[in-house]
Amino acid sequence: MIPIGWEAYGYLANVLNGKPELNGEAPSEINILKENGYLAESSRVKNIRHPYTGYLEQFLERKLSKITLQVTQSCNLACKYCSYDFNRNKRQRSHSEKTMTWATAKKAIDFLWEHSIDSEDINVSAYGGEVLLAFSLFKQIVEYSRKRFFGKPLTFNVTSNTTLFTEEIIKYFAENDISLLVSLDGPKEINDRNRVFPDGSGTYDTVMENIRLIQRVAPDYAQKLSVNMVIDPVNDFDCMNDVRLSCRELETINIQSSMMDLSYDDEPVVFSEEYAWKNEYHLFVAAMSHFGRVPKEDVSPISNTAFMRLADDAEKLDSTAGLYTNDAPSGPCIAGKMRLFVTVDGVFIPCERVSETSSAMQIGTLDEGFDYKKIHSIINIGSLTKDECINCRCFRDCMMCAKYSDSESGKLTAEERLKHCGNAKNNASYQKRFMLFLKEAPLFYGRQIRMDGGAKS
Repeated sequence: MIPIGWEAYGYLANVLNGKPELNGEAPSEINILKENGYLAESSRVKNIRHPYTGYLEQFLERKLSKITLQVTQSCNLACKYCSYDFNRNKRQRSHSEKTMTWATAKKAIDFLWEHSIDSEDINVSAYGGEVLLAFSLFKQIVEYSRKRFFGKPLTFNVTSNTTLFTEEIIKYFAENDISLLVSLDGPKEINDRNRVFPDGSGTYDTVMENIRLIQRVAPDYAQKLSVNMVIDPVNDFDCMNDVRLSCRELETINIQSSMMDLSYDDEPVVFSEEYAWKNEYHLFVAAMSHFGRVPKEDVSPISNTAFMRLADDAEKLDSTAGLYTNDAPSGPCIAGKMRLFVTVDGVFIPCERVSETSSAMQIGTLDEGFDYKKIHSIINIGSLTKDECINCRCFRDCMMCAKYSDSESGKLTAEERLKHCGNAKNNASYQKRFMLFLKEAPLFYGRQIRMDGGAKS
């Protein structure tokens, strides 16, 4: 971000409003903006090429640090929004009775070891279905990983619906310091609308009973738990927010949230008007807490997590570079580098959020290694819409990964990508406004903030 003074601001305001430019030479900040590719009549970008295109093998052959193993496709629940429900979504995959063999799991860990020579620390995650349906396999994975990566910092992650926990499992997780993310979608009346057993009964009581069991059996370990809430924005925000207030067992547990994702269903996520304004109100309260005006304990845990995520994204926006002749829209990661996902059959996909049945997202196998041609296509996904992208005001702030170009045919297409451009532009604009808010609030409301000792870091 290039700061500008009031003179440059006035100069730009006059230009944007169609008024005559200020007399004399343009302020120096205007020239700096032009040198960095802004305020130009045409885009500095001429070719779409991700800056790491020529370094893919270096990253993926030597610098892997995380792998996610799909230990099973089986699940003991029938959550109504699940992206793996065959009745809802045939484009991603469906639950099945498939479980990863030990031979495949061992080969995956060996693959990570062989491709992590330059990585300082390692993370192994287990993913389902429900991971605890393959608990014996998971224990083998932990034991073998500890031997294979002896001498390197090693961590393990599991996301679980927590309905299958026993004292034995809890003690094992505590003794091996397994990071556990518990799936719970709010208080009972909200959770039990979507997170249900196959017979349609709700899961809330079982999950809370097992959280209490964890707190009794391993109280120190219980302090490290996190809860993830999948938010269905047709529900009342205040009701979801009451999950901690109405349940003392969750008072000290970190609560994070993620929005329901229907992108592979080709359906929009529906937001109720009441949810929308309450969400904005609680984000405002979180901002006031950030600036020292509201006690942290009065802030919604959901909104606080969302605010911190927005603040982190705003900081990244503030440090983005200018535009280059050979450049690529922001959004796609180096497929496989962030968190390589290995299916039960040993197929590689970039992460758990994309379709494992789409040919476009299958970027290799344990037997054959990486398919660099497909990875090249994924990180240079902007080339599908070159003309639209190089002239887009959100070029540097786009958050669209290749998932949003993955068509029903299993191919990456410009048509599919352009469907999501409107949302991407709206999100980029929102991020910029949020960043400006964080920067300008201390400037314009400094006295009010300083009354309580200044903004929080």
